[in-house]
Amino acid sequence: MKRTHQLSPAKLVSLMTKIPFFTRFTNTELAQITEFAQIFIAEPGEPVIERGARDTCFYVMLSGHAEVRLDKDIAPVAELSPGDIFGEIGFVLNTPRTSWVLAQNMCALMRIDQMLMNNLDFSSRDKIKDQIIVKLAKTIENLNDMT
Repeated sequence: MKRTHQLSPAKLVSLMTKIPFFTRFTNTELAQITEFAQIFIAEPGEPVIERGARDTCFYVMLSGHAEVRLDKDIAPVAELSPGDIFGEIGFVLNTPRTSWVLAQNMCALMRIDQMLMNNLDFSSRDKIKDQIIVKLAKTIENLNDMT
């Protein structure tokens, strides 16, 4: 994946307002996030996350689509689209990645790590944490439905 600086802060804020993850954020909070955000572009077929790797960040899908796979060469277990977050378990627990995430087409991704979190005010941090909690709860709910 390559980091990009091609999105102006204004264009990034405009894109973020269309993403469900950011619906509770004010324009001021979104502008603050863009100051510290790292935006990456993943090419089709490129791994965004590799199973077993250690990384303490998670991603918000801004555009494009990706697949979650337990093994790189088997069928996907989930599809990701704009607004989805992934990698939150590694972010929260600092554990090796549990799956592969492969870009299906060109994807724009916002990387959220501790550096970004440390530069945000408490309100923005809480909103990000709330989104992670919702995602983890939905994951547990889906696992319960499968059993």
